[in-house]
Amino acid sequence: MRGEQNTARKAITFAVGTVLAAGMFLGDAVPVRADQTKVTIGTARDMQLGAEIGMAKHKGYFAEEGLDVTVAYFGSGAEMTSAMAAGQLQIGSFGDFPTVNMIAADLPVKIISAMAEISGAQQIVVRDGIKSPDDLKGKKLGLMVGSSSESLLRSALDHYGIPVESVELVNMRPPEQVAALARGDVDGLAVWQPFVLKAKSQAGGHAMLSALKSYIPGMEGDLDFYAAYALLVARNDFLAENPDTTKALLRALYKAQKYINANKGETATTMKEDMRAPESDLRVFLEESVYDMSITPKLVRTLNNSVAFMYAAGKIKTRPKIEAYIDSSYLKSVGQALVK
Repeated sequence: MRGEQNTARKAITFAVGTVLAAGMFLGDAVPVRADQTKVTIGTARDMQLGAEIGMAKHKGYFAEEGLDVTVAYFGSGAEMTSAMAAGQLQIGSFGDFPTVNMIAADLPVKIISAMAEISGAQQIVVRDGIKSPDDLKGKKLGLMVGSSSESLLRSALDHYGIPVESVELVNMRPPEQVAALARGDVDGLAVWQPFVLKAKSQAGGHAMLSALKSYIPGMEGDLDFYAAYALLVARNDFLAENPDTTKALLRALYKAQKYINANKGETATTMKEDMRAPESDLRVFLEESVYDMSITPKLVRTLNNSVAFMYAAGKIKTRPKIEAYIDSSYLKSVGQALVK
């Protein structure tokens, strides 16, 4: 779901042009109407982005709030951002890089909630024989340039004092990274779930670290040099026209969050068909993500860091301040403590 920045940016540019052109004919008037109760939420078939949405649907939490919700599963972040830009999707769960891409393209959207901290699902996986950060010197590492995986790898190298010039970075998509590791064409990779699990089970790799924990022998423990989030993003026109529906959606998702955290085994069983993955895999993903809808200083800091990285990498042309694109008022109605 994450990455694919060039494709996403082209799609957004086209869609924004379409929306602006339409506005020339429609004018500025916005029809006033009651909150809608039928809503489509976009997400992906992974537990980082789709867990609360899927469980709120299955457990009837949306229905309890008087909503008729359809869950639309997208194949990529580029597809979902394009749909949001064109107005075909009003609300969805996005990774932080696609979210920054939309904001930098000046789409009329707001972040209204976190869905999860997904730092644990971002990992550096290496072949046998590589144990310490120093062992990475002179090695080939696969990643998707301009994505969260590159940001994670560069942050890790800086954290351990390894010059990035001492490592050969090989640009490739996640499925290609797994295949390259299995063939021995690369010595490791930086990627997200479910490709982390595939790199371990299909390519014989082992985790050196995630964005939350170090598995380096003698250097095990918690890490805090990098983070990643799943976010709930909505179009401004949807929020303006549907304030009560937005609050009801968040209440349902918050119920799902609490259920997931207390019932991860049952969640994996319930979501296996939606995710098209074995329960055992889903349980791994559930344990690696922290399901918390709170808007926190760490989240804001992380997103601003993502803006800086993407701008430096030439993936976005502006450096927006994330604070201007967060509307916490709806989440506050669910619980004041959720906005820190």
